[in-house]
Amino acid sequence: MNTTQNDQMAIRTLLMKLERNHDEIQQMLQKLNSYRCEPTSYESFKRLQSLRDEIQNLKQEHTLLFSTVDLRQVEDSAPLISRMRHQIQGFKELDRKIGSYLLDTKGY
Repeated sequence: MNTTQNDQMAIRTLLMKLERNHDEIQQMLQKLNSYRCEPTSYESFKRLQSLRDEIQNLKQEHTLLFSTVDLRQVEDSAPLISRMRHQIQGFKELDRKIGSYLLDTKGY
């Protein structure tokens, strides 16, 4: 199945969102590393460590996805578009978790 013009436009749009998310991930990590987000209990320490691990995994997945995206070489765009949407959804979930942590630790 060949990539259509609409698929290429969707890939470009999703790629822009992923690039923006990638930049925001770095900002989130900086915020979590600030003294205002220091864990106050063992539970919050474990939660913070889990969030940092999730950020690292998402960054690696983004980097891998960026390296595989080449519109000239995509033959079937459906799996790629699905994977990109999954990445965006993963970012939204991580953003929600970080927001919850910041509210709980008053690190906002």
